[in-house]
Amino acid sequence: MSIPAGGALRCAVLFLGLWAGAACAVPISFVTTGSSEQTYFEGHPLATARSRLDGLSGALDLTRDTPVLANYFKLFAGTGPADESGMSGIQYRTHALSMTVMGVNRSFEVDIGMQEIANGQYQLYAFDLPTLTFDLGATGVLTVTPDPLRTQSVQFLANTPLYHFRDVRATFELADPLVTTVPEPGSLQLTGLAVAALQAMRRRRGPPCRN
Repeated sequence: MSIPAGGALRCAVLFLGLWAGAACAVPISFVTTGSSEQTYFEGHPLATARSRLDGLSGALDLTRDTPVLANYFKLFAGTGPADESGMSGIQYRTHALSMTVMGVNRSFEVDIGMQEIANGQYQLYAFDLPTLTFDLGATGVLTVTPDPLRTQSVQFLANTPLYHFRDVRATFELADPLVTTVPEPGSLQLTGLAVAALQAMRRRRGPPCRN
């Protein structure tokens, strides 16, 4: 059974459209490594606090130039009882973290501050996570931008056990590769099919009529 030239062209265009649509959604997997537990106010007789960032693993289907918000760390915090005799000064502790995306690793540090304040409360201060860039070769360039709403300062009651305080999120955005890649054999075959269909249509129409 033969396919008319017009039908061949439509089939080629359809296949090209399906291939392009499938190429838009790119699976991206990542793993983050969290910090050890950090302790504050070791020299203080009464005040005490702890914090920790735990890592996560995840998989996202990303369309290029379309940001996606997802969790990539878990923040834990807890304190001891309040010091009724006064307030402690703010102390910072360094948390060593890392993130790996499809075999590409980035290591970094973040300082988190804690302070005992009035009315039997502690304050965890806002902290800065860096924006990370991953060159994933032919897959594209991934930028991971922290969500500032999840790194803001917050107050909470004293004598709170260490617990899952909040999820820390980031925006994942995939851009085109830094270098132009050679098309895969399958894409070249589909392009050739479209060109052949166009040539068949021209032959079928024949030369133009003259008066």
